[in-house]
Amino acid sequence: MTNPDAGGRDLLARTGAALPLLVVYFALATLYAWQASRHLVPTIFIDELELTQFSRAIAETGEPARRGEAYHGLASLVAYFLAPAWWIDSTATAYATVKLLLVLAMTATIFPAYALARLVVPRWYALIAAGGATAVPALAYSPIVVEEPLAYPLSTLSLWLIARALVGPTWRKVGLALLVSGIAMLTRTQLAVLFAVLALGLLWIGWESEVVRRWRAGWSRWDWAGAVTLAIGIVLAGITVMGHQSQAWNHTTRLYKDRIFDHASWATGALAIGIGVVPLVLGIAALARPKDEPRDPRTRAFVVASVGALVAFVWYAGIKGAFLSTVYGTLIVERNVIYLCPILFAATALALHRGVGRAWALAVAAVVTAYVVLATPVELDYPYYEAHGLAILAFANRELGWPVHTIENALVVTVVVAFAVAVALRLSRGSRAFHALAASVAVVVIAWSLTTQVYAAEGERQFTERVAQNAEKPFDWVDRATGGESVVVIGQQITDPTGIWLTEFFNRSVRKLWSLDGSAINAGAPVLTPDLGATDGTLTPSPETRYALALNGVELSAPVVAQRGADRLYRIDGRPLRLTAALTGAQSDGWVAAAGGEKVARAAYTRYDVSRDGPGFAVVKLSRERWCGKDKPARATVRIGPVGIGPDKQPAIARVTQTQTQILHSCAANVFTFGAPKVPWRVEVEIAPTFSPKELDPRLSDTRQLGAVIEAGFQPLFGG
Repeated sequence: MTNPDAGGRDLLARTGAALPLLVVYFALATLYAWQASRHLVPTIFIDELELTQFSRAIAETGEPARRGEAYHGLASLVAYFLAPAWWIDSTATAYATVKLLLVLAMTATIFPAYALARLVVPRWYALIAAGGATAVPALAYSPIVVEEPLAYPLSTLSLWLIARALVGPTWRKVGLALLVSGIAMLTRTQLAVLFAVLALGLLWIGWESEVVRRWRAGWSRWDWAGAVTLAIGIVLAGITVMGHQSQAWNHTTRLYKDRIFDHASWATGALAIGIGVVPLVLGIAALARPKDEPRDPRTRAFVVASVGALVAFVWYAGIKGAFLSTVYGTLIVERNVIYLCPILFAATALALHRGVGRAWALAVAAVVTAYVVLATPVELDYPYYEAHGLAILAFANRELGWPVHTIENALVVTVVVAFAVAVALRLSRGSRAFHALAASVAVVVIAWSLTTQVYAAEGERQFTERVAQNAEKPFDWVDRATGGESVVVIGQQITDPTGIWLTEFFNRSVRKLWSLDGSAINAGAPVLTPDLGATDGTLTPSPETRYALALNGVELSAPVVAQRGADRLYRIDGRPLRLTAALTGAQSDGWVAAAGGEKVARAAYTRYDVSRDGPGFAVVKLSRERWCGKDKPARATVRIGPVGIGPDKQPAIARVTQTQTQILHSCAANVFTFGAPKVPWRVEVEIAPTFSPKELDPRLSDTRQLGAVIEAGFQPLFGG
């Protein structure tokens, strides 16, 4: 006869066991939610903006889109996860909700991390391991609208299911691991490596199975040679297939093999530095269990999954970092290996509970850790988005005043101490000293890791403040002025599109982004450069929006309904854009700069609407009054003539009617005056040679090749 109270007692016991885990979860989630509340604006463009556009389109139509254009690929599952938040009318409230959802999701890593650790250690050790895996520098990504906040818990869940499937493979367990790994991959494509982890694990378990052992027992030397040859062939075939599937893989593995190892080492070293170095030493060493330890299928499955994950993620980071070095820049891509943290913390808990492992494994772990940590460049940029683990180095430099050589020496000491701790744990196994040392290691590692996370998150917060300072307030001023009606942004010389991105993010009415000179491509696709349809300034095609936001010297023939600084919001009521005047070639600070490595700076001012001008002059002012450093004279040539339409369907001078040339000097201004034509007219400016402030004064940071600050317009003969 069953006891009716047994079920209640069992539920109570389970609840009591889960309570500490929930307490840690909500404590960390509260910290990260507070950090998110101080994260004022998005900063990781184009990623955050594109993901937000997908998410908003899904909320509105059920389909992902970018700036109103349907997206025919597969959007990240993060976009679908966040879509409900954009049903909230207030963009500020919706953004706060998005950040909170991301924080809660990423912090939820603690649950699968706990389950992963429970495969090999008791619940209190597993709780510490799970808490450690959720207090790592990577959690600084949690308030950022990117893929990592959802990818991190899904990757951890997949790793647990993979390890669980390897304990005793069944179709159901393997199928579930495949399903969740597929969901993780749809969140972040990098997580396709989870399939490799599962495949390697199944091969390993199969190779060690009793059936295969008996089969291998009768192999001859030729059988072994054939097996090795077959294995090499399978690996080469896999590499070939990957080369056809991935341009980055193909390009990097063929031409930049030497860089793969460096970038893999740097990424792993940054990860180790951020979590206190010790987890890498103990985590690797713990995977080679002592010979006298009883064989346990759960431990074996954990070891197999961990080794596969270490190989797959580190190899991917090497490929990714090497590829980025050829197309973007040299980066330390720690964010591609953050998914190893739950593995390393669980393995560290295993070492603290059951002993470090074999002596040779400890030696290998020490050598690997010493190499990757000391080979990693001491990068003091703050924040360093690609490698939040390096925030602890920035902390030492900025808060403690340590120079680079002191930090390098401190890393050497840290590696030595980490190795000494590992040796002491191995030698003192089973004694009181072992437990005291293990507890101390756990406290120091988690304190180190959480300190790095807090400092990395503070760096991201400070960055958001700097970005927000340059944005027009209130952030949603366009939506307020339009009531949510559609807006096209039209600008020129979009060299730094951050302001446009922020305007687009906080104003859902912005649907299209155009530029007169093709510079909108810097702000991400889809964009458009309209053609000049007529010399009266009419552009084609029509944006078919209710409003137009004109930036950086663009003036439209339409009523102005709102203005912030130099940005004007016009009501166009679906009609084609018609320019009144446009100054092209001038950057946001007014300077005309050379492009594409040239030493000639070019700009143009086109006046389309001359109906109200009357008698007067076309005036161009070229000034170097903002530069009073070393003089580098330049010849400025200004031409004027009626507006025409060039073969590229862009404005041009139909015929030059006047030309003037003057010499520009530092700390001085030159004025060019022409009789203004009675028809739409255009002036074109060329300045050569240009000068670079940094070349003339190494203390300065501006590396642009500058010509002059330009002002242009119409000056009436009478009045004005």
